[in-house]
Amino acid sequence: MSMSRFDGPEGMERDPAQPYLAAFQSWESMLHERGRIEHALGMGYMELLTRYREKCAECDREKRNAMIWEKEQRMSERELNSLKTAAESSPFAFVIIDGDGAVFREDLIARGEDGGGEAAHELHQQLKAYFHENPAFSNIETVYVHVILNVEGLSKALNGSGVLPVADYGALTKFGRGFCRAQPLFSFTDVGFGKEQADNKVRKLFEVMERNIQCRCLILGGCHDNGYAPFLESYRGNQKIGLLETTTPAAEYRKFTFKRVAFPSVFRSEPVPTVLKSAAPLAFTPVSMAPPVFQTPIASPPVRSPTNGPSSLPTPPATTSPKKSAPATLATSKPETQQNSYATVGRNTPSTTINIASQKKAVAPRPYYQLNKNNERVDIPLPKPDPSAIKSLEDRRQMSGMNLCNRYHLGNSCKNANCNFYHGERLNAAELLALRHKTRNLVCSAGHYCREISCNLGHHCANAGSCYFGDDCRFSEMHGMDLTPTIKIYEDGTREVV
Repeated sequence: MSMSRFDGPEGMERDPAQPYLAAFQSWESMLHERGRIEHALGMGYMELLTRYREKCAECDREKRNAMIWEKEQRMSERELNSLKTAAESSPFAFVIIDGDGAVFREDLIARGEDGGGEAAHELHQQLKAYFHENPAFSNIETVYVHVILNVEGLSKALNGSGVLPVADYGALTKFGRGFCRAQPLFSFTDVGFGKEQADNKVRKLFEVMERNIQCRCLILGGCHDNGYAPFLESYRGNQKIGLLETTTPAAEYRKFTFKRVAFPSVFRSEPVPTVLKSAAPLAFTPVSMAPPVFQTPIASPPVRSPTNGPSSLPTPPATTSPKKSAPATLATSKPETQQNSYATVGRNTPSTTINIASQKKAVAPRPYYQLNKNNERVDIPLPKPDPSAIKSLEDRRQMSGMNLCNRYHLGNSCKNANCNFYHGERLNAAELLALRHKTRNLVCSAGHYCREISCNLGHHCANAGSCYFGDDCRFSEMHGMDLTPTIKIYEDGTREVV
């Protein structure tokens, strides 16, 4: 008997949905896993997106910072270049002088303001010559000089020792006034009594100028005093420092290798003699107007004191108001000089008249240019030219077929090897004047702003108020200009009010 497919457990047919259910469960599990993966991917993506955005923002910030830094760097570079240009274009020298030891020549001091002016001009010229001879300082045009001293103390020393050939205790003050007036960048400072007063001021000025990058040369006039030597130790090897020697340098300065300069035409080469307490007071004759004349007796042989030794001053014999005069040569502290000085004067010896006024040679006029009240250049009038000189210039031009070279004839130097203008024989004075009149008709490119002292071109119309050519004049832009000069400016920077 056959069994039905529903008979018995073995014979029972399996559920037809069972395979599908298993597959469905497997698919559902995979779907759940997929969702988990997708969620993880989504979260990871969002995290990456957030980090990306943060990095983008950071990158933008860095980019902006880089642009700012680049801009600041360019500005800093421009500022640095500007400072370098300013430092290189305006170099100056600073000279600090301890005037208590570096003493000006007594013949200059005795002449008061005139002597101070001469000392300032001479010192300025000597310094400029020194700078031009040294390649490291050749571009220096501006020079500051600061003299620091005790005016009253030095005046007493000069008068008491007999070095100063006048009895005017104010001579040194007048000298300082003339010294400052002659050169606008020169100073003469009285610090009063006390050695440290001058020393401290000298040191402080020195320290400030040593740090100034525009100060290319710093000169100290203090070699007479060992006290400055320890101060200079920290500046060894500094190439811009120099020493001004007047008297014999103190021993401590031998170890330094700084550059040395000396100006014997301005400063005393010997220290001011020391006055002995036992010395009799000296009577001075009144000072007359230039030329100064002093009455001096013929000196009798000096009498040495056996207790003072050979280096001391001779002891003068007792006299009644002895007259005294400074020798015409430079006074020194050497015994030989003191033996023949005013200290040994006879009582009834005959007197003689000695003129110690300095004999000056004729000085050529200093070149200058002049400005009006508006700081506009006003040409210096030229004398009327000689017609024969004008004709001579025209004959030269026709013979050579070229115009004359202004640089060669008026400036005495033409550096153009291929110059297209005529050089030839040098012109005489009349022809030079005629050539200056011709060049005065050429307009200077700088106009009335020109400050070149040797410029021979024209800077305004000679007849600005009534010019025949009117608007066709080469100088029409300068018409109406004030042609009244108010100030003269010399090549060394000195100004003189007209």
